Amino acid sequence: MRGRNRYSESQLRSILRNNVDAFEANNADDAPMSNVGAQASLQPNKGNPSFDAQFDVQIITKYFSVAAGAFTLRTAAYMLANAAALATAAALSFFIFGQSDFMGGFKKLRSQYPLASWSYGSPFIYGNGSYFVTVNSVLTVLDATAIAQLQVGDLVIPYYATNGGVFYVALVIVRCTNVAYGTLLAATNSDSFVLNRIRYIQNDTSAAGLAQFANAIGWYKQSLFGKFDQDSITPNSQKPPDQFQAGIIDVPIVKSITKEIAFASSLNYDAVDLQWSIFVKTVNKLPAGL
Repeated sequence: MRGRNRYSESQLRSILRNNVDAFEANNADDAPMSNVGAQASLQPNKGNPSFDAQFDVQIITKYFSVAAGAFTLRTAAYMLANAAALATAAALSFFIFGQSDFMGGFKKLRSQYPLASWSYGSPFIYGNGSYFVTVNSVLTVLDATAIAQLQVGDLVIPYYATNGGVFYVALVIVRCTNVAYGTLLAATNSDSFVLNRIRYIQNDTSAAGLAQFANAIGWYKQSLFGKFDQDSITPNSQKPPDQFQAGIIDVPIVKSITKEIAFASSLNYDAVDLQWSIFVKTVNKLPAGL
């Protein structure tokens, strides 16, 4: 059994460090790391927690107007100028992890983040094939313009709305830069890891862009038979006075990530390019049969 657990842990660690953008520390089950050839060691860095792995998740928002099945890519500025009610009246949301709730279309998380002007579509992991979103109460296939914004393995959370007789679609895309996000999400169905810190990066450091940090991060647990628990924290509350990098806040959350655990937050209309650098303290294989 111990040998099987080591093998499974090794598989998930391999997923997390699949590309050179990720880092995973040495441990007793790995071959020694050397500083020759393509290998290197990572020295302790002030301000970072101890961690066994690290990976990055992007949260990207794409807006489209849709007419006769054709999608036209729109900017956040266009939305504010042409569909202000959609830009300012209701925030979109993003969901990270929560494999169990994802399999139910994020039904529980949707109820925690109700919408006023937009409506939720059905979330999906993008791969090969045709994908549909709702436009004017009709399922409409994503065209080449919309598909061009996606990468295989992305989690896509669609939204749809009507304003001034024009149909709009927003795609909130959750993308892992180290491995297909869908692969990472599926791995949490059997294995788990302990999240050690979230480095929250907002690439827009204008006053309007930094307002995104005022949106609380919530974490949620939904058990097998529906028992539900939640908590939250505001990123702004975690920024120390001596932190002079405006677009970066370290949120020192320590939380075991299993298929029952999800993170979520609201999105300001112009928060179109965010990143979470996630530090992993340990990786664990759930015992078979439990």
